[in-house]
Amino acid sequence: MSTEKYDPVLRFNSRWLTLEGHEFPLFQARIKRERMLRYLEFLGRPGHETEKNIVCEDIGSVLPTFPFSLEMEAGVVNVVARLLEVDANCLLHAEQAFTYYGPLRCEDLVTVESWLQDVTWKPGSRVCFFGKESRFLVDGRLTVSSRSVYAIKAIKGGKDDGAE
Repeated sequence: MSTEKYDPVLRFNSRWLTLEGHEFPLFQARIKRERMLRYLEFLGRPGHETEKNIVCEDIGSVLPTFPFSLEMEAGVVNVVARLLEVDANCLLHAEQAFTYYGPLRCEDLVTVESWLQDVTWKPGSRVCFFGKESRFLVDGRLTVSSRSVYAIKAIKGGKDDGAE
């Protein structure tokens, strides 16, 4: 067992503030019916054939946070961490919100566009917030948008914080 003390507080890096607008690589994912049925089982709702069909015709009505799982499978947390040059375990997933413009369906091929919308440093609370926006498109039409906010606890006082 390691005797090294883990310090979860990082030094604030002023470079983070310059990352607003950063566009993440596009990715695509196909929504498989089997995957949706596993989600229902995991939630303790194996359902009858009718419910399974309803879910596959409008995933958001039953599993509204499902689009985030597509991003998780694509490794979005690691991508954000690499951009910020921090370990992924330093990122706190602080908030998420979804807006549906149309249904996501089983077998849809979803294209995901994401960008870093805003970066906010709160020196009083020593937290830096990173707001990431995502758009989920099916056949070129906007189906879902989401906002995820990540946070890092940080302190000023390093060579990268603009103080020197």
